[in-house]
This record gives sequence, structure tokens and C-alpha cells, in this order.
Amino acid sequence: DSKLPSALRNTLLELFGQIEREFENLYLENLELRREIDTLNERLAGEGQTIDGAELSKGQLKTKASHSTSQLSQKLKTTYKASTSKV
Repeated sequence: DSKLPSALRNTLLELFGQIEREFENLYLENLELRREIDTLNERLAGEGQTIDGAELSKGQLKTKASHSTSQLSQKLKTTYKASTSKV
């Protein structure tokens, strides 16, 4: 089926497998960190303590991440336009 030489195809499959394993590891690490954060927040709440930003809802976190992403996107666009205008 594939038009690629088998050696190249095998190399690509191996590389994609490595990428997939890395994403799996990051995903598992993320889950564990989220559990740890939840546990620590519950412990703080039980002690009647709060830390600035500890009670941000997921929606608020997404909004902050989206804002940062849009700033980065705008910066990249500006840099791209500046570099292409020199050409």
C-alpha cells in the first residue's frame, strides 16, 4: 500500500512510537500532578487556609491560558510580518 521504502517507513513508525510513549508519560505525569494539587488544596481548605490563586476554577485557568496563547500568537504574527517585510 505505502509508496515509502520499507526502511523509511519502519524508521517513521519507530519515531512515531517514541512520540506516542512520550505523550503517554506526560499525560500520566499530568494526572498525578493534578491529583497532588487537589490533595494539597483539600488539605489547605481543611485547615482553613487559602493561597492566592489556589481557588481558581478550571474556566478561569483556561481563560488565563487562552490569554497567554493569544499574546504569543500576536507576537509571532508581528515578528513574521517584520521579517517578511525585509525581504
